[in-house]
Amino acid sequence: MNRHTVFEFRFIFNFILLLSLVFSTPASSSQTEELHGVLVTSKQSAVSKLQRKDIRRIFLGIKPLDNSHVNKPVINLSNKKAYSLFLKNIMYLTETGYKRKLIKRVFRQGANEIQSIDSINDLTKYLSTHPNDISFMSKEDALKNPDLKIIQALW
Repeated sequence: MNRHTVFEFRFIFNFILLLSLVFSTPASSSQTEELHGVLVTSKQSAVSKLQRKDIRRIFLGIKPLDNSHVNKPVINLSNKKAYSLFLKNIMYLTETGYKRKLIKRVFRQGANEIQSIDSINDLTKYLSTHPNDISFMSKEDALKNPDLKIIQALW
């Protein structure tokens, strides 16, 4: 093979690789957009819409700046995809980074641990008995539970 043929082969290979990346990206991003996340609380709650920075503060165990009605956050582990999207889109952290921040806060500042629940039914029961606590879940799951109030869309 001469030098010119090698160049053409590399060009064609890179072009095909680029096309495959371009046409595969929308399908993978549309899969993540199918799951819509919402912030939820009990129907009896007085919690209203929160700013993203306050949601981040609450789920890091820090009191919110704007809304004093929120008592505690509850981490929803029933849907791993919703949990990872929450960490990515709201907390801007990976799961290990988020856990590390929570552990540091507990040991350095003596903060309480944030409760996590791994069942939608248990989460619904918990939120109905603790009206000003908040959590996140997929919009589909929230609409199936009449005891929950959707505060706002998250992603």
